[in-house]
Amino acid sequence: MSEVNMDEETEKKLNEIFHSIKLEYDQSQEALKMIKKTNDLVGQVRHCQSLSTLFYHAKNLENSYKAFKSIKINNLNINLNSDIVIYTKDDGQCVAKIIEIIGVMRFQQYTPIIRVQWYYSKNNLKQIIGKYLDCIGEKELFLSDQYDFIQPDTIISLAEVLDLKDFDKKNIEKDFTFFSRSFYKNKQIIPPIQKWDKQCLCNLPMNPDQKYIQCDICQKQYHQQCLGMKQIQYFVYVCLKCKKQK
Repeated sequence: MSEVNMDEETEKKLNEIFHSIKLEYDQSQEALKMIKKTNDLVGQVRHCQSLSTLFYHAKNLENSYKAFKSIKINNLNINLNSDIVIYTKDDGQCVAKIIEIIGVMRFQQYTPIIRVQWYYSKNNLKQIIGKYLDCIGEKELFLSDQYDFIQPDTIISLAEVLDLKDFDKKNIEKDFTFFSRSFYKNKQIIPPIQKWDKQCLCNLPMNPDQKYIQCDICQKQYHQQCLGMKQIQYFVYVCLKCKKQK
């Protein structure tokens, strides 16, 4: 590994930032000791506001950082554009997309920092979703225009974010498999929920959490309750529109 050539002022600045991160980490650990009934994941939380300062400062310094396409952490192979699950003390488990990975030189070793783009859930967007809340799945995510910096040891798992059709067809067994059909940008859902695909008589978007039945001819899906069915029986179903066309 090549020697890092930095002037004293730059090295002093980096040392100050590293010290602030360590201090913030130590303080957070002391605070977490006061919280009862915490699990082992809490000990991995090392999210620090100082990371953004370190990230941008290091990128402006020659030979002070290296960009990576992948990194291995907690026995996980993490790549650029990977979707990951992060544990934070404020929000618990959150999902994000990896945008950038750099290593900042420190004592001839690289300290990795990861820049992520957050996914939002319906619980984050209740006010915007409004009356369509029942149309949003519990495992539905919206890729946002919000970015942040994390340290790798906050990552607890890889995630899989599918489109709705693939999610609906798949037999979901993993806890960290999600789906997405819109973005959250500029404080708006794009495309808006009003323009989502609608098939049922109620003219509302489908939610894979709800029970529905599919017409065997046109393949359109209908909410069980909208058809007045108390329970779904496995038989050939033909919707009213297809019956009229016969």
